[in-house]
Amino acid sequence: MPYTPSEPWPLLVPAPSRSVAVMVGTATHVVPGTLPALPQAAASVSALAAALTGPLGAFDPAAVHRRIDPPTPADVLRLLPAPGGDPLDVLLFYFAGHGVLGEDNRLCLALPGSVDDASRAEHTSLPAAAVFQAMRQVRAAHKVAVLDCCFAGRALDAAAAADIHLLTAAGRTKKALTPEGHRHTGFTDALLRLLSDGIPDGPERLDLGTLHRYLAVTLPGARLPEPLQRAFGATGDLALFRNPAHGTAHTRSGLLARARFAAQIRELGRRGRPDRSVQAARLFEVLARDAAAVLGAVDEDTLRYRHVHASTTGEAGDPHTAHSLLERLLVDWPTGGAADMAGADGADGGRREAALASREFWRTRRERSGEADGERPRPGAR
Repeated sequence: MPYTPSEPWPLLVPAPSRSVAVMVGTATHVVPGTLPALPQAAASVSALAAALTGPLGAFDPAAVHRRIDPPTPADVLRLLPAPGGDPLDVLLFYFAGHGVLGEDNRLCLALPGSVDDASRAEHTSLPAAAVFQAMRQVRAAHKVAVLDCCFAGRALDAAAAADIHLLTAAGRTKKALTPEGHRHTGFTDALLRLLSDGIPDGPERLDLGTLHRYLAVTLPGARLPEPLQRAFGATGDLALFRNPAHGTAHTRSGLLARARFAAQIRELGRRGRPDRSVQAARLFEVLARDAAAVLGAVDEDTLRYRHVHASTTGEAGDPHTAHSLLERLLVDWPTGGAADMAGADGADGGRREAALASREFWRTRRERSGEADGERPRPGAR
């Protein structure tokens, strides 16, 4: 049957028998190394390998090769499939550890004896370009490198990475962070949580494009660096994991999970990203509509989502619509008997009073913007 726009976009699912992953972590540093130990790197390799080979992953355990604290570059490169071997669907390379910069700011992946000095880094570490060059020799339809280290965005500048899908934990000048007390690195911890929780309104399988889209929200939301991604060809459609939350978008718990994600986008908008405010308003619009259809227009959760939708619409630059949405919300608010008493004595947590205050706030903003009651501002205008 031919693909039609009304159907889900067809993703690329690799065959486990034709998928290979090489996972490397540097946790220990020894003389002459000058870098601090990073035990979270070893834990991150183990946990992500378990996700790749578990019930939700797309890899056979025998095809996932792990190495912690490799002493030399050769110990890493020999883990990659030999050139000229049987063709693969996907070759995945993952590194967790410190990233150091060599001459001309070339990215190097730290090994136990790495020296964090530009003149010595490339001689004591594993140059990222060497990994990419080795990957290029492997016969694979899709090649993916996930780099969880400082300055990982420098990988985008490597000529040898031109046909490799890159997902990096940080930008060219940013340090990847590991919050104190965390078992895993900050980036991989967020990735593992996403794989475990799933995306209620996401596809049945989680493709690389979707993973990056969510990590680009959750990581900055946790005050961690924003990840970078560069796809090659159709690699953004490559799906390496099943989505454990698929089909729950219209359940109460699924609606709540969607609301939490939209709230993270809203917060990024409040930090000076107006594009994120517009996205958040759209997500809350759909969420409020779905909640009304599933839970009812005056369900407690629906009322809350409708309120947040209105406020976020105002934050996105449309105070006129924000005020109108709040007017309709208050008309629909349950009244009479216990409901009136709840609104009066605050037994509903003050939600109705908060909606009333929001309505007045956006009414004032609308008037200050000089808009007439019957006019609508340009969408997304500030």
